[in-house]
Amino acid sequence: MLKRLHIFLIALAGIAFTSCSTDDDVWDNVPAKIAEFINQYYPNSQLSTCEKTGSDWHVRIKDGVGITFNSQYSWTNIAGYGETMPQVLLFDELPPALYSYLEEVQALDGVYGLERDSKQYVVALSNTSVTYDIDTESVHSQLPPL
Repeated sequence: MLKRLHIFLIALAGIAFTSCSTDDDVWDNVPAKIAEFINQYYPNSQLSTCEKTGSDWHVRIKDGVGITFNSQYSWTNIAGYGETMPQVLLFDELPPALYSYLEEVQALDGVYGLERDSKQYVVALSNTSVTYDIDTESVHSQLPPL
């Protein structure tokens, strides 16, 4: 009986060690600028994956968001997978007019995804989206005004 318990504890420790080393291995593959972004907005996160596809990097935080970065290590897509975005990320990363609009319509607590390219930002809310046109600096939304 004691021998079985000892074997079980050794196996359990091996599984725990493997889980930790897997996360460390994933972090080893993360470029420094991407790691800095993750540590700033999602501190103490464990990563599930970090993969490069073409010129894009795809990072998935364990039980959390997925982030796509371009070849310059700037985010292009942040999918919340049911989690809302940290408000400090929204403040730091969105154009001021877009952030102000989200604040005005009291939607800052309900942002589930972000996407951007050279022309626009798209903010995914629970049941609609808000688009910000970079050239015209205008916000387009299906949200009713307050």
